[in-house]
Amino acid sequence: MALFSQFFTALLLLLLQLERHLVGGSETAAPQTLSCPAPAGVPGTPGHNGLPGRDGRDGRDGAVGPKGEKGEPGLSVQGPPGNAGPPGSAGPPGPQGLRGDLGPPGASHTGLISSIQEELKNLTARFSLMEKGLPKKFSEGVALCRNAGGKVALPRNQQENQKLAGLLHIISSSYMFIGANDQVTEGRYVDSEGRAVEYFKWNQGEPNNHGGNEDCVVINKEGFWLDVGCESSFHIACEIVE
Repeated sequence: MALFSQFFTALLLLLLQLERHLVGGSETAAPQTLSCPAPAGVPGTPGHNGLPGRDGRDGRDGAVGPKGEKGEPGLSVQGPPGNAGPPGSAGPPGPQGLRGDLGPPGASHTGLISSIQEELKNLTARFSLMEKGLPKKFSEGVALCRNAGGKVALPRNQQENQKLAGLLHIISSSYMFIGANDQVTEGRYVDSEGRAVEYFKWNQGEPNNHGGNEDCVVINKEGFWLDVGCESSFHIACEIVE
């Protein structure tokens, strides 16, 4: 009986140790995954195509190929003319040509003077001499008109101003001295006798006394006045005092 009791006690201790071993091993061991065989599922709908990728880099140039065969000759089309070359040397003079027909008689100097004098008479018989030579300085014109018994012409109204401007078209000149100046007092214009000028026909922006030495006056073809230097040279019209 005592032997049976010891055997039973030893068996009970062995079972307790085995239980502890089983419980401790279950806490550390990884759980097992149960798998059961199943049939394959139905495939899903294909997804959309993705965006195209970036272009790759250009590859390296290949080796130069062999020289090709000579092509067929092109069309024989004449090209554009080249630039003109330098002039050649003068050739020998040619033979004398035949004498041409006699031309019409030209205008005489007397006819031009008569036309000028007619214009001068239209200036109320005050302008009767026009100097037909090289242009002169103002002081030379004053002396010229004084020797002729007159003075440098000076228009005193619009009609006389237009007639005097018309003389410039006859002699093909652009300007003409008139008998006005401010040589004594700047800005105070007087005639050759020192009397104040009352009629003016200044061009736009005139008088401007450019350079500080424009003390004499000229008239242009349009009848406008400009102040100029007295040492400049222009044509002169004389007013003859009868």
